[in-house]
Amino acid sequence: MPKQSTLAAQRPSLKDKSRKVIVKTTDLLKQNERDKGKGKGKDKAVWGELNELIQGAKDLPGALQVERFAEVRALEILAFNNAIKSAASHGNSRIFQSLPRHLRRRAASHNPRRVPNRMRNKAAAEIDPGDKTVKIHRKKAKLRARGNLRGESRTEHLLKRQRDKSWLSTHIWHAKRFHMTNLWSYRLPLTPTLKSFRPAYRASRRKAIVHDTSYFGIIELQGSRAKLLEVLSRITGGGRFAGTKYESGGRMAKTMLYSCDMYPRGLVGPVEILWQPDEGMNGERTLWIRIHPSIFQESWDTLKSVFKLLSLVSPDDAGPSNEVALESTIRMRDLRGEVDAFEIMGPLAGSVLRRVFRVCKNEEQSKHQFFESLGADPAQIAEGLVVGLKVYDPRLHFPPNTLSDPAVDASGGILRSSLQLTPTAELARSSLWSSDMRDALTTPTYKKSDLDHRRHELGLPGTKLRPTAHDDRIPLLIIQRTLRSPSAEVESMHGFTLLVPRGWSMYVLQSIVYTGTLVGGLVERRTQHREAGCSCFPEQFSAVCKAGEAYEETKAVMDESRWARKPPAKRPEWRSFGTRNPFVPDWRDVTKDHSDDGTSEEERLLNGAPASSFHPWLVVSPIADRLSLVAKSVHPPNQLLVTINAIRVQRSMTPLHATSASEMYRSALLHVQVEMLGRGSPGDMAIIYAISAEERGKWIHAHKLELELGRAGYLDPDKGDFPVSEIQKLGERSSNEEDTIGHVITGNFSLSRGRGHGLATITMSAFVDLVRIANDGEEGDKHLVLVKVRDRDGHLCRLASLSIV
Repeated sequence: MPKQSTLAAQRPSLKDKSRKVIVKTTDLLKQNERDKGKGKGKDKAVWGELNELIQGAKDLPGALQVERFAEVRALEILAFNNAIKSAASHGNSRIFQSLPRHLRRRAASHNPRRVPNRMRNKAAAEIDPGDKTVKIHRKKAKLRARGNLRGESRTEHLLKRQRDKSWLSTHIWHAKRFHMTNLWSYRLPLTPTLKSFRPAYRASRRKAIVHDTSYFGIIELQGSRAKLLEVLSRITGGGRFAGTKYESGGRMAKTMLYSCDMYPRGLVGPVEILWQPDEGMNGERTLWIRIHPSIFQESWDTLKSVFKLLSLVSPDDAGPSNEVALESTIRMRDLRGEVDAFEIMGPLAGSVLRRVFRVCKNEEQSKHQFFESLGADPAQIAEGLVVGLKVYDPRLHFPPNTLSDPAVDASGGILRSSLQLTPTAELARSSLWSSDMRDALTTPTYKKSDLDHRRHELGLPGTKLRPTAHDDRIPLLIIQRTLRSPSAEVESMHGFTLLVPRGWSMYVLQSIVYTGTLVGGLVERRTQHREAGCSCFPEQFSAVCKAGEAYEETKAVMDESRWARKPPAKRPEWRSFGTRNPFVPDWRDVTKDHSDDGTSEEERLLNGAPASSFHPWLVVSPIADRLSLVAKSVHPPNQLLVTINAIRVQRSMTPLHATSASEMYRSALLHVQVEMLGRGSPGDMAIIYAISAEERGKWIHAHKLELELGRAGYLDPDKGDFPVSEIQKLGERSSNEEDTIGHVITGNFSLSRGRGHGLATITMSAFVDLVRIANDGEEGDKHLVLVKVRDRDGHLCRLASLSIV
């Protein structure tokens, strides 16, 4: 006999032993209750059974095969898990609460149709049979649709609600998912009702995020090239818009709009200029000026004033007849309500477009190749590139594939030819420029019910519809968009601006959402600008233009009312913090002690000098690019005036007088980035203080010491506490109000930098002084322009560095 068989025979078998059945704990408790009535002892009965339980456990096998045991008991384990889950959720939540938050609907508690089909039976069982909410609501909905409830149809009722504001085409979709606000005569989505700070950032850095910018207006100018350039050169600055690079239509230009001949003062706001590719129409050219809604009317009036001025002062156009001829030479149209727009930002923005649209087969081969290459990162495409496409109705292949769907061809992200990177007029041509085409596409040829009927006839669910000759062909304009700061190239964001005819934005948005793209509001758009280190209009343009001042006043009223609603014990007391202007910056007070002669505004008034009119102006490119020359100059105001006059002469404007050098230098404001060098995160309206050369050396020494020691270096093992560091002692010192040079307009913790960051406005004269102090410092720290930053509701100052936006 084999050895194993011998050992098995010698080992006593459990079956041979007379075993007593193991008693359950519940049976022990029941027996204990019975023993109480008989007068038997509780301890004796319980301990006796436990001893028998221990003796029985000794007879169990010494080893257990876990895998085999789990396989045999798999069904029992699964039943236990399901029982635990159902027991935990039973009575505490309902079936609709098991859905993700973005799929929950308000009416799901009483309407089972508001949950997915797989959950409707259980949802119906959870609803009280006596609840008649659904029936009453359904009856009212029918009456409301017929107009019998209010005496008016639903269309009339919705139009009545838009008397003092305009709705976007996607308003109904946004109103269910966003906090809405009234701004610039529109009802706009502010931010999603769900948490979106970190998800929005992740989407813009890893996937894609979309924002409906249909509230932007477009002004169309049509006329001879010479007249258009003459008009635009008198009212623009801060960027090129002419030349072959832009006039071919292959790129979109970005510039600043000013009042006529007022450069660098009289800022209206930033605009985007797009030229239509030359079609050879008797030398006439057409261009679009894309404008923010807060400055649309002001821009319209500025253009009209230029037309009037040129017709009156030009010797070739003298006389009333030529004035009419000029108006007929340059035609201006308002295209608001004709073109909708979306901003899609993120590395997968091109992939979103590839999944949503299908290019028509009769399009040029170069456009097909470019569309296939959209799977690449938008950062690899030329900045401002314009591509015109004609695509099929996106509803034909709805729903599109998601961004994470591996079935989509992944090789489309390879740029196989340099043609896709070169902006050309052939790529930019689009029928979207035709007003007749836009009017014809305002209403789709087929309704959703018609397309559903065509799908039903196919028989096989999920089959995509094939386009027919009667289906709509939609013209698009795809424009590469980049948010970049010269001092923060790594944090740049890239994407596309999509222009579509009005009437199709809702269908486009639905397809974009089904790809898994996150939808953002105004708050998410501002956050993108802050993370990229770019100024967002009009939030960061306070005091330098009318739109910025209006937005600043509106925000100040809201902040002050929010502060006043809190009880005194729960709100900051501004006087105790030494904050004079907690809601609106006082730029006259900030700039009064930074004049070149050292005399303040009060001293000049006491000496009998007339009160100077204070009109701050914003330093933008190309003046901002030459600030190093101003800082190195012996007399900075004169060098600044020379730079300004050189640009004015180039744009056919008269030079400024030499006596205005001091005033221009004193009233100049500059947009900068504020990056904290240690702890702390600047908030809105944080105060920025200048530091002297001596104080700068102390801050740098304390900062380096803190980096070397770290938090562990401050630990005292004897006392068991953290002594105050040198940098904290410097921050606790009180700052003079005379050292105030600006304010942080918007600030928060930067997720891309991992530290506090903000966008601020300071005086240019103070920045020049700080650059000079930095140049005189040690060799390794000359690149740092250092300041102190204090929150409006705090006492402690933090060290920060500045860089030009």
